[in-house]
Order: sequence, then C-alpha cells, then structure tokens
Amino acid sequence: MKTAIITDSTAALPESLAKHPDVYQVYLQINLADGSTMTDTSDRDQVTAYYHSLASMNTLPRTSQPSMGEVVQVMDDLVAKGYDEVLIMTFPSALSGTFQNCQSVAQNYQDRLSVYLMDTRQTSIPLAYLVEVALHLIEAGKLSLAEIVDLLNHLDEAMVIYVIVGNLDNLVKGGRASKGMALLGNLLKIFPIVRIERNGALEMVEKVRTQKKALKRMEELMEKEMTAYPEGLELALITTPDSPLAEEFEQMIAKDESQYPIRQGLIPPVIGTHLGCNSVAFCVLPKVENFKL
Repeated sequence: MKTAIITDSTAALPESLAKHPDVYQVYLQINLADGSTMTDTSDRDQVTAYYHSLASMNTLPRTSQPSMGEVVQVMDDLVAKGYDEVLIMTFPSALSGTFQNCQSVAQNYQDRLSVYLMDTRQTSIPLAYLVEVALHLIEAGKLSLAEIVDLLNHLDEAMVIYVIVGNLDNLVKGGRASKGMALLGNLLKIFPIVRIERNGALEMVEKVRTQKKALKRMEELMEKEMTAYPEGLELALITTPDSPLAEEFEQMIAKDESQYPIRQGLIPPVIGTHLGCNSVAFCVLPKVENFKL
C-alpha cells in the first residue's frame, strides 16, 4: 500500500518531514489590515519579522483556513501519483475550519483513496510529532493504517499543550477576552495560562500574578504531565521569537535535558496572531510505546 500524510502549516514541520516525498501540507493564511495576505510559514526569519511587526499593529490581522481548492489540488496530486490511502491530520476544528474543509473534500475521493481523518488537538511541534510518529509506523509496515490511527488517537489524547499568554491585548482584539480583563491583567501583571482542551478548544485554566509565578506554575504542570509515561517521553518548548518568558522557562527546564530530549520551535504566525508576542508553550511528547492496541 502506498500511503500519504497531509497536515497543515501550523505543524511547522522540520525540513526532514517537510521534504519527505509522502508528506504534504496545506497552508493557512494571514490577512493583514492593508489588504495584503501572508502565507503561514515556519521560516525562522519570516516568522521573526512577522512577530516584530505584529507588536505594533493597531488592527489584529484575520486568519483563514486553507481553501478547498488547495485541498483538492493536493488530493488530485495523490491520485495521480498512485497513492492507495491517505491520513489527514489537522489543527483542531474548534479553532479553525481547516479540518472541515479537508473532510468535505475527502468525501469526493472515497472511490479512489482510503481516507483517514484526525481532528487533532495539536499545533506546532506536537502536531509535527504526530506526523513523525505516523510516518515511522507506516514505514515499519507492521500495522495497518487503521491500527496506526488508533494509536495516534491515544497519543493525541495524551498530549496537552499549556500556554502562557504574554500579553492579553491580542486576545481582546481577537474577541477572546474583554477589554476590562486585559486592562486589569496588564496593570496587575497577570499572566493567563491556557490549555488546549480534549475537544480542541482553548480554556483559561489559571491567571497567575507575576511572570516568575507563571513560569513556576508551568514547571509544576510539566512535571505532573511527565509522571504518566514509563516508556519514555520528550519535551516540547514552543515560543514566540525573542521572548524573555521563553528564555527564563528554558533555563528552568534545562536540568531535565540530560534525561528527556527537549525539542524547541516557534509558535506559528497564525497561532501567534491570537496569542500575541512574548508567549511560551510546552507539551510533553510521550513515546508511542506507552500505548497499546
């Protein structure tokens, strides 16, 4: 069986995955106030430049999912290349229409491809990690794609992303927090800790006074998450560029690096548009050996 994987640009795939011949991406867009459009990217220089400009924008850019036409183009390409089956893994449907667009298009290809869809709860490194694990299991050839998807669903369920929102202003501009909350939060130096819930939605789990306490609380949450995986794990640290919060959190967790590998990456522009600058996130990445069919 010839199998392809499709994911979206919020996965910020590393080069090794982005250039793999069986991995395909569809791209979200950022629509700026001046009418121009920027394609979501993982290029570090472009990401850094975007965040530097975002900090001074009065009007929050709007973000949009990949077009159905783009998804059709990728699916047609897979058919032309002789693929038998495809696994589609996207950013949560609770936060984007990407999954719904892929699902709608996929219905028209069921006679030519076996299509498996995963509405994950992940973005950035955790979503790329799902792609990496899927690719490894497919290439090993020991499990059917249906069995692989079952394992990936357990893995997806286990991975929880926690985020410190460095500035509440963008949550207000995006309609996710009130102006009064932002004003009070900024005056009192409150740092919200947000979690991506099991259904993919964002949930504010704590509002912590001072940056130091927020980072300490993140460390406690991370250590709690790490206790459940005896077969091993990695850590993911995902930040906006030039974030003082990120620098301090990195120093706090550096002691764990000898025992647990730490993957580091940037929060994709589409996601950072709503979180704002100076945000930092972590996720525990359990090894797939922790889960059994």
